[in-house]
Amino acid sequence: MSLPNQQPRHKSTIKKLGKLAIPSSFLLLFGCNTTSLMSEPNALESAKNDCIGTIEQHAGLALLPGEKLPSGVVMPQKQGGLCKGQVFVTIQEITIWRAWNSEYSGSRLGKWWTFDKPRGSISQYRRDNVICPSYSPLDMLVSCKVKVGTQVVVGPGQSAKCSDYFSYPASKTNQIYLADAENTTLVCQSYDGRFSWREAPQKVVKSAESL
Repeated sequence: MSLPNQQPRHKSTIKKLGKLAIPSSFLLLFGCNTTSLMSEPNALESAKNDCIGTIEQHAGLALLPGEKLPSGVVMPQKQGGLCKGQVFVTIQEITIWRAWNSEYSGSRLGKWWTFDKPRGSISQYRRDNVICPSYSPLDMLVSCKVKVGTQVVVGPGQSAKCSDYFSYPASKTNQIYLADAENTTLVCQSYDGRFSWREAPQKVVKSAESL
């Protein structure tokens, strides 16, 4: 049996806990929302750790410093995309290039583009732009002009795990993310790929005695 002066103390304690329970649950809910909202910026911050390049300023583009990056463009290590990026807007028509997959017509005006026309070794082009063989055979090429007033994201490529056997490291080459190429490009020209073989350079291997 409780003493008379103990009952009010318990009730007072319960009331105090009750008052604390509402703010605590509110804080917990607020904490969950903050985690959800901050999950993307945190991912972007961790993605920067693998970057080796810088975001370059290109002619015809103006920086939009307050513009939010689209989801899925800047990615964590080994997942492709960009390792960091910024939003720009075209202030004049610019020409961009994309190597694509002829077996899938939807690949022609995809989301990932380059500033320069692909040249030289295909394997080096894959490495520079972090394009795994499973992404595309790169047997077609298209160039387009981007309309004035179009927003694009520019940044160096993130590393990508292509398979259990090999990965591409992060690249310093800047790429372009264009969300809706179908409606923001004009004057597009396609080119088909052709076999063009050159003799590979000889690698000089020193004997163990000369090392």
